[in-house]
Amino acid sequence: MNQPVSNTTALEKQIEGRMDKEQMSLTNISKTAGGVTFENMGQVMEFAKLMSVSRQAVPKHLRGEPGACMAVSMQALGWRMDPFAVANKSYMVNDRIAYEAQLIHAVIEQRAPIKGRIKGEVSGEGPTRKWTLTAKTTDGDEVVYVGNEFGKITTKNSPLWKSDPDQQLWFYSVRAMCRRHFPDVLLGVYEKEEIKHAEGMRDVTPQQDQGGWAAQAREARGEIVHDEDGVVSEAKAIQERRNDKADQSKYVRDNMPDIEDADIDQTDPADEGTAGHWTDDVDADEGAPGTAEWNDGEDAFKQGAPITDCPHEDNMEAAQDWLGGYDGARRAAK
Repeated sequence: MNQPVSNTTALEKQIEGRMDKEQMSLTNISKTAGGVTFENMGQVMEFAKLMSVSRQAVPKHLRGEPGACMAVSMQALGWRMDPFAVANKSYMVNDRIAYEAQLIHAVIEQRAPIKGRIKGEVSGEGPTRKWTLTAKTTDGDEVVYVGNEFGKITTKNSPLWKSDPDQQLWFYSVRAMCRRHFPDVLLGVYEKEEIKHAEGMRDVTPQQDQGGWAAQAREARGEIVHDEDGVVSEAKAIQERRNDKADQSKYVRDNMPDIEDADIDQTDPADEGTAGHWTDDVDADEGAPGTAEWNDGEDAFKQGAPITDCPHEDNMEAAQDWLGGYDGARRAAK
């Protein structure tokens, strides 16, 4: 029975031990197709193993992860790009692989069915700022796309939205144009802000009660309830649990007046002395797991550093990642 490997070095050695050196030696070098060309799936798989043990040559979320490396390599193969270049423009966001806006823009310019490059003209000021894009298609048509106005874009995590808003608005508009007119080019590919924006989405379709022991167990835990017509309602169950908690809180206030708030110390030691600090205004939930800043935040908590040690006051995106890692480590410790 295989034992789980917790040490990164041991995992790398385990992967290296399974490499087929002969298969890897057959991989051809190319000056035009992203640096390498593969003859079969076996070569791609061996290359993915190599990439996963490349340490500083790839981001942390790909180290020791041959499967993720293979996904990135396959993407690079389809784009005719260097797999390591694509890997270093990738991120792990909400447990999904996402890519940098610059890379996606390059993919669109290279793979979209257009002649020449996408042209654009910017207009408006402040919240009404927008790009109007044009492109000549290979079948002779002209595509015109009017991008979203700056003020109507709700997710702006990249620091470029502040330091170079026209550039970031360009990336956003080109991506939106491609998704509307050439959807096959970016099928299944997302920029990291798109993944972050999708974090709060959930399936609200009512589920039909399937009965059985699982349904009985959920009902016993109060996760589902039946209304007067016998219809299962999960939302109603959630509301009832909230009401129960509110009733319990009211009972404590009404029947235990001697308990003062000051008698219950709910302050996290790591937050002492942070009142009014700039980190209070950062939404750590927007942080991207797997980034270098996220890992630095985790390490800072484990070393006992206060949350105010976050070194990214001038970079909101990096601060979100660092504080996300710090909070994640703190929650795991609790």
